[in-house]
Amino acid sequence: MDKASIIASLGLSTHFEGGYFKETFRASHRTPIVTDRGQRSTMTAIYYMLTDDSPIDGFHTKYSDGIQFYQMGAPVTYHLIHPDGRYESVVLGPDLASGQRLQLAVAGGIWKSAELTKGEFGLVSEVVAPGWEMDDMILKSRDELIAIFPQHAALIARLTPK
Repeated sequence: MDKASIIASLGLSTHFEGGYFKETFRASHRTPIVTDRGQRSTMTAIYYMLTDDSPIDGFHTKYSDGIQFYQMGAPVTYHLIHPDGRYESVVLGPDLASGQRLQLAVAGGIWKSAELTKGEFGLVSEVVAPGWEMDDMILKSRDELIAIFPQHAALIARLTPK
């Protein structure tokens, strides 16, 4: 299948960070979790697709923890900047022999960007707990992130909207 067929088949919509997404699950059948920011579902899940015409998910972090799962298509590279400034790169994809992984857990507070470096599309899923809410998203401008992590200025400039 090509990207347009998958977008249509899964009912994906454009995402403000880049790429396409659809929420597929929200644990509304369980008692919500109380956080400092209000009540949250215990868990949410989405499909998330980067494409050759929307290949970057800009740097962001959130309070909740998330696990990304490779689904299909080209590999997706995750760029992670830990609170202490340590950089890590993880490729989600099907080629385990070359070091690609099928899943990636990212704790809340780690700055994350995803990038499709080749291919027409890369499809992943993400499960977030406590469940994702826009109020839990932390976005900073390119200049703010570079001020926090100057050692990663070139990477942040490339993967953060102007």
